[in-house]
Amino acid sequence: MSAGPGDGSRAVAIGGGHGLSRSLGALRRVVDHVTAVVTVADDGGSSGRLRRDLDVVAPGDLRMALAALAGDRGLADLLQYRFPRGELAGHSLGNLVLVALQDLAAGDMVDALDRACRFLDVPGRVLPCTDVPVTLHARTGDQEVSGQAAIGTTPRLDQVWLDPPSPPATAAAVAAIRQADLLVLGPGSLYTSLLPNLLVPGVARAVTASNAPVVLVANLREQPGETEGMSLIAHLDALAEHVPDLTIDVLIAHDGGEPAGGAPLHVDETALAGRVGRAVVRDLLDGQDGHDPVVLGRCLAELLGR
Repeated sequence: MSAGPGDGSRAVAIGGGHGLSRSLGALRRVVDHVTAVVTVADDGGSSGRLRRDLDVVAPGDLRMALAALAGDRGLADLLQYRFPRGELAGHSLGNLVLVALQDLAAGDMVDALDRACRFLDVPGRVLPCTDVPVTLHARTGDQEVSGQAAIGTTPRLDQVWLDPPSPPATAAAVAAIRQADLLVLGPGSLYTSLLPNLLVPGVARAVTASNAPVVLVANLREQPGETEGMSLIAHLDALAEHVPDLTIDVLIAHDGGEPAGGAPLHVDETALAGRVGRAVVRDLLDGQDGHDPVVLGRCLAELLGR
């Protein structure tokens, strides 16, 4: 199967935060239509304030995905603007815009996001994994931690789950996963960006039932706090424990320059045998200490037969 702009190829990227933005930046280079399926469990900063004040799903990760896919880069920059002072200090303009669009759409966040995609010239869609507000919980040893912000700074996590349990999957997200030629998981925070999507049963079922290749883009490094001290194999173990039916067809991992901010996740191809279909190992580090969307795009294009 060949893929590339003009052939109708479709991809879905699942995750949240800055990591998902890197996958979206890569995919927009190699497929015609990109759908971002995004966590809405954030409870910190601007998103947390809006959740508490207005009882809406967290808009922050949705905003970041919109900005990553926007064809109009000027509007993308405007979306990311954060107010530095006054009553709006800390709020992102894009978060406020999304909440306003949702209000204008009679509470329908999917409709609000589709309107934003049209304004921003997005080559696809940005969708929440669920359209109900959810709270992330975790267990570490004999203690429980509540809220994504607190969980993100907690080491040695054993399990995470959502409240309410089994929230409904966004129908449009499930449909996009079913229609995709390629499914990309990550990169990003394992417990607070990736797993909150797969803890929505309808999303997990759609991914595990898909005939499209499932690609996991491994993180560059341990994340201080939630994955501190975890190896790449331990990341795979955590995914398997939370989503037992998940099959990783391809793992894309970094081997090259040393990333800052945490111990690198070294690739042990012997240990990976039998854990993933195959491993693609490249120097993925860009000049800003993140995944290089150009290099990652080449890896994904190769998987689609280009």
